[in-house]
Amino acid sequence: MNKAGTRHVFFCSAASRYFKEEIHGSAANYNGFILLEHSDPFPEKIDQAHFDPHFIAGLQDLAKKRKAKLLLIRNRKTDFKSCRLIYVDCLQQRYLTLHSTLADVAAIRLEYYINNPDAIWETDPFFVVCTNGKKDKCCSKFGFPVFKFIENHDKAVTVFESTHVGGDRFAANAVCMPFGIYYGRVMVEDVDAILDATELRRIHYENYRGLSTRSFLHQSVECYLREQLRDFSIDFGFRIDAHEEAREHFNFTVTVNETQYRLSLFKKVIPYPYYLTCKAQKPGNVTKYLLETFTRL
Repeated sequence: MNKAGTRHVFFCSAASRYFKEEIHGSAANYNGFILLEHSDPFPEKIDQAHFDPHFIAGLQDLAKKRKAKLLLIRNRKTDFKSCRLIYVDCLQQRYLTLHSTLADVAAIRLEYYINNPDAIWETDPFFVVCTNGKKDKCCSKFGFPVFKFIENHDKAVTVFESTHVGGDRFAANAVCMPFGIYYGRVMVEDVDAILDATELRRIHYENYRGLSTRSFLHQSVECYLREQLRDFSIDFGFRIDAHEEAREHFNFTVTVNETQYRLSLFKKVIPYPYYLTCKAQKPGNVTKYLLETFTRL
């Protein structure tokens, strides 16, 4: 404690900003999300929620089977009587919403609806913002203002606050559904640009962490392609024609819009001088894929 009677408080997201850590290629890896509406304050862990533990365990098993992330969500429409259960398929860029009473939601067998050919799928974008301070205080400190700003925005975009989406030190973290687009270091002043870009089916690259359906390595390839080609469309895609590895070196031949490119990336483990999360007990390392060469073939 200093002479003024105050004590230094560590925020992992502030440290990451100070370190100038690159956020591109850092999105958590999921093919989908299971979103369960929760009216009470978020617990630290999902299995501490106020639902039947067998129901939660079943959703966790389904999430694991489908490489999805189970999140608790809520917004101003959340109440103590009704409950929404949403499955987001990021691979197909669609989602289905099931409405239930709170008393009956545990009886829902979500997988039946996912596999039902008559299920009603939606595609309108919406956002999930991590505000779970019990997981990391940065999530509530930086996430909650962003959530409230989007919730009260003139564009009337659907948004939920949620439990942890991954990436404490990149708070505030927001995910644009149903694409699985991860945004990090989002501040209130970034929201207009992100919402405007989404309306135009584009990404706001300054805050872009990556696409959840791709590995960290492939996210890095995507980001370098976007930077080189100046293409920030949500629908941006590429095909990997060849992939070679030699220790920490990765060579890719890819096709974008019928044109081939070759990229060489170097895997670098960087000693990180701060804690990776607010609750970490010791510093760690971060892994980045650095672009060495980029060539049009």
